[in-house]
Amino acid sequence: MGPCALPGVVQWMADGMRIQQTVPAEDTQLLFREPGVLTGFRPEGKSWSHYLLSVGQVHNESVNIWSHLLGFCVILCTMHRYLTVDIGYDNSHWFVVFAFGICCLIYTGTSTFAHTFHSKSALLHYTCFQIDYIGIGYFSLGFAIITFHCSCHRHCNLFSEYFFLTANVLLSWVGFFCSSVAKLRYSRPYPLRRKLWNVCSFGSQGLVVFGLVMFRHRDCWFDDFCSMSSLNHHTSVFITAFISIFFFSSHFPERFFPGRFDIVGQGHQIFHLLCVTGTLLEFKAAYVDLIANDNGRLETGKFQPDTSAIFGAMIAYGILSLGTLVLLSPYTKRKIQQDLQISDKCQ
Repeated sequence: MGPCALPGVVQWMADGMRIQQTVPAEDTQLLFREPGVLTGFRPEGKSWSHYLLSVGQVHNESVNIWSHLLGFCVILCTMHRYLTVDIGYDNSHWFVVFAFGICCLIYTGTSTFAHTFHSKSALLHYTCFQIDYIGIGYFSLGFAIITFHCSCHRHCNLFSEYFFLTANVLLSWVGFFCSSVAKLRYSRPYPLRRKLWNVCSFGSQGLVVFGLVMFRHRDCWFDDFCSMSSLNHHTSVFITAFISIFFFSSHFPERFFPGRFDIVGQGHQIFHLLCVTGTLLEFKAAYVDLIANDNGRLETGKFQPDTSAIFGAMIAYGILSLGTLVLLSPYTKRKIQQDLQISDKCQ
């Protein structure tokens, strides 16, 4: 970096320390508003650096940004620990844990990006959250991969590994596609149907994956030599997932106490924290099962992973989703024009 660039860097840092002004809900587009949130919105139309520097500012997206930004760092450290320090299971399964970790880094990274930059413009708002849905699909795919190879019921070998991977690539894409279509189809204030598109699409995949472990709960219920507490590591993942769905869908508590949780305490912020918590619990659940299986205390499917098939599934989902994102771009632009026409009629 030459000396001529130093003044620009100093100015950029000075801008970052300057308090950015936020605007109330009535001074921002309907597109950017959230139920029960009345203040703390970032104005649209600013520079990229403005929104990047807003990461260090206080506004109604601050917790959403930092919860997944810090979550990204925590997951990265957790990956390192389970792949190095705590490794004690069959080393052929290291790629499964690695693949799940990469998927988790993608979903926290895309979420951080979306909540940081979506306020810049209407086009970027729709695009950012479509990218965010791709990240959620990656998490769903990674969750399926690690559950199938580490924790599923021993009778699940009736399913072909390739069939299971292919099916979950498609289910992840369906979740992304349904969420993107719902975002484009409905306008704020969003009806309950829009949330159902999100929850039912990704939720159906979650039920399929949870089913791989639920058979173990069923067997343990009827086995006198099995204690249900031996499955607590999976039960905690289930409970965390269902609670997170509640906060994602309900906008509780801000919907019922408008203005009280504009900066901290929104339901989506709680949802973010629960997502990271559930991710860490799933790392532990897979680790516990792999250790128990190696020690002969647990008989799960524990299929030998095909690293090329897993890697191929992750790449295939990414190509499929990004291709769909490009195909949806004309509909996104059309939606923006419709929003502008509605706004002009209301004025």
